[in-house]
Amino acid sequence: MTRTRSPRRRVGCVVGLTAAVLVLVGGTLLADRVTHSIAEDVAADAVRSQLGATDPQVDVTGFPFLTQLARGTLDDVHLTATGATLRGLDVTDLDVVATGVAVREPRGAEHVLATATVPTAALESLLRERTGWDLALAVDGEALVATGAVAGVPVGVTLTLAPAGADGLVATITSASLGGFSIDAGLLPDGLASRIAEVDVADQLPAGAEVTGAVVQADGLHLTVELADVTLDSL
Repeated sequence: MTRTRSPRRRVGCVVGLTAAVLVLVGGTLLADRVTHSIAEDVAADAVRSQLGATDPQVDVTGFPFLTQLARGTLDDVHLTATGATLRGLDVTDLDVVATGVAVREPRGAEHVLATATVPTAALESLLRERTGWDLALAVDGEALVATGAVAGVPVGVTLTLAPAGADGLVATITSASLGGFSIDAGLLPDGLASRIAEVDVADQLPAGAEVTGAVVQADGLHLTVELADVTLDSL
């Protein structure tokens, strides 16, 4: 059986071979800049393939690049994409800064800081999946308003989302209504209150990720996530 090299291993081989050829042919400075450009393009293609990223851009900072490559660690890698899919969760405005990025096995980074927006439509799908209710979701300031009906009776819930570190998010119901009347959240039918409390994005995040920021904005939930000593295999 023929074994196929992984995309990550091919990236390292392509970049390393290109660097060697360019040093022999055209000089160190040219080799550094061309290899740097190729590495960024190959990395962007990998992100596009693995995350379904839209318009990915990768910027490897620091000079010279070949010195970083030789020691096996890149100082800073900056990734942006207008859209991506993280373990089934659609996000927009993805922005990732990774420091101490190891280019040899086990590949990974000393620290990763990522921000992204989970659109309201994606949050609505997540809410329906976790609660089993056909709920519509809208943004109201820094809160979310979920509305639906049970046996033809209108139900409304206002909730907030807050960062909970390694536990992801914590959802808190601030008000509830049934048939147009305000009620205690515990009186919502079919255990809706406890189901809403389980709404989270932790399953879509890599192991060891900590949600350090969660702000509801007009276009959805703006998340900030941090990871330390992460390997590519855990993503």
